[in-house]
Amino acid sequence: MRKTRHRRRTLIAALAMAVTVALPGVAQAGDDDTAATDAEATAADTQVTEVVSTLPVLGAGLSVTIARDETGTISSVGLDPADGATILKEKDHKVVFLLSDGETQVVVKARKNSVQTKVKADATADLTGPGAWTADVFGTGDVTIPYTVAFEGNTPIITIGDVIAPDGIVAETGEAKTRASDDGEKAFTKVKVRLLSGEDTARVSFEARTHVNDDGELRVSLTVSLSTHDRDKHRDQDDRRDKDRDENDNDRRDDDSRDGDRRGNGERGDSDDRGRSGGDDEDDDNGSRDGGNRGERGEDGDS
Repeated sequence: MRKTRHRRRTLIAALAMAVTVALPGVAQAGDDDTAATDAEATAADTQVTEVVSTLPVLGAGLSVTIARDETGTISSVGLDPADGATILKEKDHKVVFLLSDGETQVVVKARKNSVQTKVKADATADLTGPGAWTADVFGTGDVTIPYTVAFEGNTPIITIGDVIAPDGIVAETGEAKTRASDDGEKAFTKVKVRLLSGEDTARVSFEARTHVNDDGELRVSLTVSLSTHDRDKHRDQDDRRDKDRDENDNDRRDDDSRDGDRRGNGERGDSDDRGRSGGDDEDDDNGSRDGGNRGERGEDGDS
């Protein structure tokens, strides 16, 4: 066991170093004070610094380890096994690998609130089998989500296993959503696991897709992504803001209505005088509205 673990670390370190050196977004010692301030400002929002995805690739497991700095920029990516893999593209927020078969690609993306690993292959058998996703999402210990990918024809099936999480973290697995075209040329399945720790929430999504391209060739993809920007939580906040806004509008309408009643019961004479002299109140009789309109046009001309 020790030898295997040491070999894994060596492979990851070797490939990660090649990626890290070339990534343009990695902060270097001696950066200006502005960069340091930006890093401090986003450090509190970026809690997940490492994500490990074990993917069912090419009939065996492929481990992809993504490390990020405090700003969310990719600092290193490691593959295990890494033999024969080459780097096709590398940026501070995206790295693309070509695996040893010369066809299968692994795409890694990271932003401040999200980390995504995607595998693209040309056969369903290349993305069939068990996998797992692991990360310390809330800073309280690793969460591990096991899953299995299978296919019925070209329609993918994703099954989520028992989630392993520290005390205080609740995992809610949603129902799988599956769609397929009538001609069988397109299909996808998506399952979301929502993680809750107190008021903090996150979402891990598992999605498999198949489609036949214009040349009649099958393409298959598997995407596993983490989002710490929970849409459901923000949707609830938006609903509360809309409710408060509606209540404020109703209060203003009630106030306007009461003001109109008072004007109708005892303030009409004053309004008429204002109307004849180019006044402001548009809710009184015709003379008042005409005078008000003339007054408003005069103000517009001055502005």
